[in-house]
Amino acid sequence: MAFGAFDSQITRRGYVTEAMDTIWSERSTVQSWYDVEAALARVQTKLGMIPEGAGTRITQQAKATDAVMESIFSKTAGNPFALGLDCLRQTLDETTRRWVHFGATTQDILDTARNLQIRDSLDLIDSCTNDLLKITRLLADRHAETIMVARTNGQHAVPTTLGMRFARWTADLERSRERMTQTRHRCLLVQFSGAAGTYASMGPHGATVATEIARDLGLTCELIAWHASRDALTELSCNLAIHAQVLAKIAEDLYNMQRTDLREAAEALDPHLSGSSTMPQKRNPFSTMKITAAARMAAGAAATVLTNPPGDFERDHRQLEVERDAVPRILAAVDGAGQKLLTLLNALDFNVDQLAANAHREGILLVSEGIMMELAPRLGHEEAHDLLQEFSAAHRANGISLHDFIDAHPHVAEKLSGLDLDELSDPSRYTGLSAKLSHLIAEDRPHTGNDVMG
Repeated sequence: MAFGAFDSQITRRGYVTEAMDTIWSERSTVQSWYDVEAALARVQTKLGMIPEGAGTRITQQAKATDAVMESIFSKTAGNPFALGLDCLRQTLDETTRRWVHFGATTQDILDTARNLQIRDSLDLIDSCTNDLLKITRLLADRHAETIMVARTNGQHAVPTTLGMRFARWTADLERSRERMTQTRHRCLLVQFSGAAGTYASMGPHGATVATEIARDLGLTCELIAWHASRDALTELSCNLAIHAQVLAKIAEDLYNMQRTDLREAAEALDPHLSGSSTMPQKRNPFSTMKITAAARMAAGAAATVLTNPPGDFERDHRQLEVERDAVPRILAAVDGAGQKLLTLLNALDFNVDQLAANAHREGILLVSEGIMMELAPRLGHEEAHDLLQEFSAAHRANGISLHDFIDAHPHVAEKLSGLDLDELSDPSRYTGLSAKLSHLIAEDRPHTGNDVMG
């Protein structure tokens, strides 16, 4: 029985990528246990804690083979990790098998092994984010001067460019990537300090074993145990959820741009993905919908981790049980959403003509702010604002032109002598720094206000 969209073979393809599926498969999970056990044996051999050659022999047999997996799956009771250890020991000679898991505790192995899977998962997400940044920078540059309307609170606001929208998405992705980079240093830790974090089981070698295992596996070592301190995994979960929301923000904008009444963008029609079973004309934006849905699922799972009660004293296995379900789910949701967005951005069609038409839909009203800023030095900001607000109402009511409206206010017309109202009414002349910022962010380098001066 499948419990949810990520588990069902029918629906999981819409959320979980093949690469992420492989990282968190049962076989990969068991292999990650064995990778840590092998690293432990190699380090202990190096330190003289176990006989020469034991580390090599354990490493050679530490493979999640079909026989191992079948043995674990066939048991209806028992700790799966203990069953995995039994399988490993059974492949070794009597002399070597006694050194498997020597001085270790189960949670040390499970925490460290899971962090290997988290590391590989973050590598996938980082790679996808880098690819997303390449395409958003490219499109920011390409559409730096493509006129469109900016919308605030669901209403037309001022003119902008499509490149500026991509520039904003790029900035969002850059901040999210930075958060994820910082999080890696704090969460990809070895856990190897024994039952209660005292290193007692390995005597004077304890701290050295932990440090060397971290070096062997490419993780970080903090000597103070984090068995009951799950702040790093909580931070990871929350930052992943934030990253998912960044992806969802882009997807939500693209979802709305594809609305029939806007027609500013369109996904390619795929009868099996975006088509309707009853309405032949439909091009449903299902890619964006999957991305936003995945983001919600990631946020929900992150909330579960965030509200996981603090661990009891030195260790509380209940935390591990919750994380075992929530953390892979968050990673899968974020990776799947990112890959789907990357595919979408590479295939999406932007309707430049419709973007321009929408920018001109309200005519002069779209640039009322710009006109106000030209009138303000002559009339004062408050009077200019009230005048344009009155004009907007009259224009919507009876279509009066700005020229006629100003002529009907002689005291105002006198103060505005010499202003070219027609030029002020052109939306393309009131996009501010949109084009410069779009080109600038496409360069992928540090920038300051001086870069857009002049």
